[in-house]
Amino acid sequence: MKRSNAPAGLSAENSPSLSGPVETAIRPFSQAWITDALVEKTRRVWSKVYGRVVSAEEAVEIMVNVKRFAELLVEIKRGRCDV
Repeated sequence: MKRSNAPAGLSAENSPSLSGPVETAIRPFSQAWITDALVEKTRRVWSKVYGRVVSAEEAVEIMVNVKRFAELLVEIKRGRCDV
């Protein structure tokens, strides 16, 4: 079998671009509701609360936790969850 010196995968010309702000992350579809603008707003609000700069990753974690808490409250109100 003849070996090729060609690189594997896509060439640079055909590679998908990930240009944009450095902190822009590719999130799973379950977090599609989290926009870059929402991350920045969350960072501003919670940075003031914590008295330090909140990272984008922390902002996403905060939003996911708040969403889960709200979903739990809805389930409790509907009587589907005993706490």
